[in-house]
Amino acid sequence: MPEHLTASLLIALIGGIVDLDSTATWQFMISQPIVAAPLTGLFLGNMFGEAAAGLKLGLMVGTILQLIWIEQLPLGMNVPPDAALASVLSVALGFIAGHSYESYSEREVCYTIALLLAVALGLLGRSLDMFVRRLNTSIDAWVSQKVEDNQLWAIAFGHTMGGVFTFTKAFIFCFLVVWLGVEPLRYFTSSLSFKHASGFIVVQGLLPVVGFSVLASMCVKDRKEMRWLIGGIVIFTLLPAKIWLAIGAAFFVLYRYGWKGAAR
Repeated sequence: MPEHLTASLLIALIGGIVDLDSTATWQFMISQPIVAAPLTGLFLGNMFGEAAAGLKLGLMVGTILQLIWIEQLPLGMNVPPDAALASVLSVALGFIAGHSYESYSEREVCYTIALLLAVALGLLGRSLDMFVRRLNTSIDAWVSQKVEDNQLWAIAFGHTMGGVFTFTKAFIFCFLVVWLGVEPLRYFTSSLSFKHASGFIVVQGLLPVVGFSVLASMCVKDRKEMRWLIGGIVIFTLLPAKIWLAIGAAFFVLYRYGWKGAAR
C-alpha cells in the first residue's frame, strides 16, 4: 500500500508538470506523448527496479498515442483530447498493474487494456481542460477589472492562478485514476482466460495500424497518392523487406512528383 501511494503521488506530480507544458506555461514539448510516456515509464521503472521495462512500455505507448493524436492541436478554440495525461496514465496503469505478474501474457494484457483506456482518459481530460478554461475566463474578467482600477498586481496573480488551476486539475485527476484504477485492472486481467489474453496481445500489435492510418490521412491528398501508397504497401508485403528498396522507392516518388513537378 505505501508503494502504491508513492507511485500515485509520483504520477500525479508528473501529470501536473506535463499538463502545464501543454498550454499553460513553458511549452518545452514534454507534453507530447512520444516524450511524456517514456519519461513516465523511466521514472516508474526506476522506482520499481525495472527501468528498462518501464522505458520500453513508455516508448510503445508514446509512439502509438502520438500517431493517433498527431493532428489534434490546441489551436484557437479547439480543445483536443488530453493526449499528455492520457499517455502518462496509460503507462502508469499498465506498468503498476502488470508489475505484480510474472507471466508475459498477463503483463501484456495490462499494457493493452491501459492503452485502450487512454482514449477514454484523453476525452475525460479534455472535459476537465474545458472546465479549467472557463475558470481562466473568469479570472481574466476579474484581472481586467482590477487593471482598470490601477491594481496592476492582479496581472501576475491572474497568470499564476491559471497555472495553479491547470496543475491542480492534472494532479488530482492523475492521483485518483492511479489510486483507484490499478486494482480493478488487476482483477480484470486475472479473470481472463489464456484465450482471451492472447486476443488482447494481438490487439496490441494491431493498434499501430490506427496511428499510421491517421498519419496517412494527413499526408495523402489525392487518389494518385493513394494509389502509390497502396501499391507500396502491397509490394513490400509480398517482397522481402529491404531498406535500400524503400529508400530507392521514396527517392523515385519524390523525383517523379516532387522535384519534377516543381520544375514544371
